[in-house]
Amino acid sequence: MKKIKQRINDIRLQNKLVIIYVVTGLIPLIVLFVFAYCQMRNILMDRDLKSIKGALEQSVATVDGQIEVYDNLSNYITFNDTLSGVLSYDYKSTYEMYNQIVTTFDPMLSSLKYFHNDINRVTIYVDKAIKHDTTIAPIEEIKDRPFYNSATESTKIQWFVDEDSRTLVSARKMSTLDQLGILGIMYIDVDYDSMMSSFTGGLEQNCGMVVLDADGRVICSSDTFENNNTRYRLNSKKLLSLIDGAEWDNDTCGNTEGYSVVKKESSVTGWTVYVYEPRKLVLRSANSMITMIVVAFVVAVAGAAAASIFTTGFITRRINKLKNSMAKVENGDFDAVINTQDKDEIGDLIHSFNSMTTQIKNLITQVYEGRISQKESEMRALRAQINPHFLYNSLSLINWKAIEYEQEDISEITLALSNYYRTSLNKGKNILSFEQELSNMQSYLKIQQIMHDNSFDVVINVSEEVMPCESLNLILQPLVENAIDHGIDLLTDRKGIITVEARMQTDEEGKKLVCVTVSDNGVGMDKETAQNFLTVQSKGYGARNVNDRIRLYYGESYHLEVQSIPDEGTTITIKFPAKPYNTKN
Repeated sequence: MKKIKQRINDIRLQNKLVIIYVVTGLIPLIVLFVFAYCQMRNILMDRDLKSIKGALEQSVATVDGQIEVYDNLSNYITFNDTLSGVLSYDYKSTYEMYNQIVTTFDPMLSSLKYFHNDINRVTIYVDKAIKHDTTIAPIEEIKDRPFYNSATESTKIQWFVDEDSRTLVSARKMSTLDQLGILGIMYIDVDYDSMMSSFTGGLEQNCGMVVLDADGRVICSSDTFENNNTRYRLNSKKLLSLIDGAEWDNDTCGNTEGYSVVKKESSVTGWTVYVYEPRKLVLRSANSMITMIVVAFVVAVAGAAAASIFTTGFITRRINKLKNSMAKVENGDFDAVINTQDKDEIGDLIHSFNSMTTQIKNLITQVYEGRISQKESEMRALRAQINPHFLYNSLSLINWKAIEYEQEDISEITLALSNYYRTSLNKGKNILSFEQELSNMQSYLKIQQIMHDNSFDVVINVSEEVMPCESLNLILQPLVENAIDHGIDLLTDRKGIITVEARMQTDEEGKKLVCVTVSDNGVGMDKETAQNFLTVQSKGYGARNVNDRIRLYYGESYHLEVQSIPDEGTTITIKFPAKPYNTKN
């Protein structure tokens, strides 16, 4: 629980406010939109299904009525004693038979076709070798037809439909007058397209239909899909696989992979008619209503979002300003004051921050100036211990005596020592030119080389453009002293080399810097020792003292950088602003 509370507390204020607005504003809007959309969708689907179902019931009723008419005609012919007598009578001659057929049989069948244009042909197949036009034919002609066995085994009317050949026929057995034998097969060929138009003609736009007979065979299929909507067309196999095992509610099924299906079974023929419709296309018909709801929702969401952004921005903008100013103070910029006239709680915080920053700046200035004053006092105290005139006169006397007795080594070291102290004392000033500071270091190194019997070499590579720049006094000598004492003096396997390089450099802000590196090929240091090198208290004007003085004079961003590799050597880098040396300093 505490972790959850802490995570909530860690969320930024603007995000918290946005979450509050979302929970209290956007979520109810979304719920309302979803509810309205679902309600409208259900109403449209119900209305459309009722329309399809009504049209389907009307189509099935029409077909049933037509089928009943043809069944009545079949009954009339089958049970007509006159026709049965004509077909069963044992004629003495062919002329007598055909005369009876022409005068009795043909007029009756012709009148049936005349009043029912959908009938293509009426034929009675008899168990005799009689052939008369299309009305009478030998039963042998149909024994291999699919409907023959079904028609002879039952006295009921059998309807047979073939979608491929587009045929629709009615067949039934005609019994003899004594009902003991088969007189023939009554065959009525009805126009397929005319009959099925009752189904297809009532099919609404963007719907499909499949008609199955009592045995589950497809006898008709059609659809009204056009253009791009033809991709929604289903063949009979696909439709039957969709409705296989589906749950039906009042002859309606709606859980069939994006389709709504309505069915109706004919009580006369046993046929089952399925009409399917893609639900996606149903909703397209209400695009205007959906668009209106979506636009209203988008406007509401946009308004709520704009209000949320404006409100949270108004609250957090000043807090972010305060935060950014605090970050600047954290990085050492104490001039980060925020101008504001606001008098609310955030305004009070800003005023308090400005006051606190000003006080901290004053305190730091006092401490900073105090530390500089302390360092300068230490330098002055050191210089005060040395009487320059006495020192210079003594060294001059030694030099002349050395020359008098032709002791060139003594003269050389005396001159180097004299130059070293003259540049070190620098008339009590802390600032000198880089050229003078370099001369001080060179004098010190010359003395050390003589003392070490030239056991190490010195390489100096300094750009001329850094010579006129100002430099703090005594920043190079402590570094080369460190290179000798802690680096090359400990070597046993190679000759030591001290390399001093100085060049002009430009930082990321375009400011020019003097970059000085002091390197040695001594024993080096491990990583931990190198990291702590500038934090260890050292005597005299060691590297730590140089680092402190540079940071005090130029700022915290300027300091020494130490890089060292064991058994390879150490490199110390100094960077400070490139300023021209003023001789009046």
